[in-house]
Amino acid sequence: MKSELETSKTLISESSQRRQWLLGLSVVFLFFVFIVYYVSVHWVEFCSLWHFSYRETTLAGFFLFIGFLLNCYQINLFLNKFGVRLGLFELIFATHGMMLGNMVIPMRGGSGGLAIYLKKAHQLNYGKFAVIYGGTAILVGLVNAVMGLIALSFLAINHQIFESTLTAVTILLLIACIYLTLFPPRLKKSGSSGIINLLGRLNESWVSLSQDFSLMIKVTVSLIIITLTQTLALCFIYSAISRPLSFSATLITSSLGAVANLIPITPGSLGVFDTVIIEVPRLFGLDMAAAIVATALFRILSFAICFVIGLPGLYCFFNVTRSRKP
Repeated sequence: MKSELETSKTLISESSQRRQWLLGLSVVFLFFVFIVYYVSVHWVEFCSLWHFSYRETTLAGFFLFIGFLLNCYQINLFLNKFGVRLGLFELIFATHGMMLGNMVIPMRGGSGGLAIYLKKAHQLNYGKFAVIYGGTAILVGLVNAVMGLIALSFLAINHQIFESTLTAVTILLLIACIYLTLFPPRLKKSGSSGIINLLGRLNESWVSLSQDFSLMIKVTVSLIIITLTQTLALCFIYSAISRPLSFSATLITSSLGAVANLIPITPGSLGVFDTVIIEVPRLFGLDMAAAIVATALFRILSFAICFVIGLPGLYCFFNVTRSRKP
């Protein structure tokens, strides 16, 4: 009876994963079809935009790389809190391997690979990794909501551009993230359910982390700098295609894009993240063709950096998975 129940649970889990993959891949397919159609209709506009400046493009790549290194630092802060010490190169390669995996596998496959690697190589259990992943998502939402509101306020005061919908969404996000960070709910454990007990342990870990103000400040500052480096990268990309956008408008685009990037259903949030950083700049006067080219350049640079540095990380993931027993 017990084996039948376990088999049934496995089949349900596999079916759910299959639906998630199909949903993610369908979003990517529809987005790709739309882009191909739009480019084919506006081919002349795109041909003129592809004569971009290599100097600005190189600077954009540099700032993206700095942001990726800061991602390594931010993850390391959480790992150190749980007693895991990674060497410098191991940290860089493993983190970039995670980011590369996330770009090509739906449902954050790269994060899953890093979780397995840390479990087998450094005995970090999956629950603690889940707290790191979820806590990072909350703080990313908090930081980018604050910075987005600052940029929206600047536009409203200095340029009389008021975006009510963006402002309302950003305020709601900020309230939710402040609540989860400063006043995290405490779940009651119950011996009757394994899932409830698991959630209770995760909740206890996050409450403990959120009360470490030194850690929270360090992580928050690193996320602020990451947002600024991504904003500068986008600024240089817009300049490279001769469609400069104001820093405040680019900051709003970058902040909302970072929040959209948390949605995991597609590889690298492809189609979700891209829709945000294509549509938001259009509110500030950027034409559709330029927004698509800028997004493509951002994607190409991000993938190139993660591909070069992340391949050793993916090799380590697979090597450790094959050579060590769980």
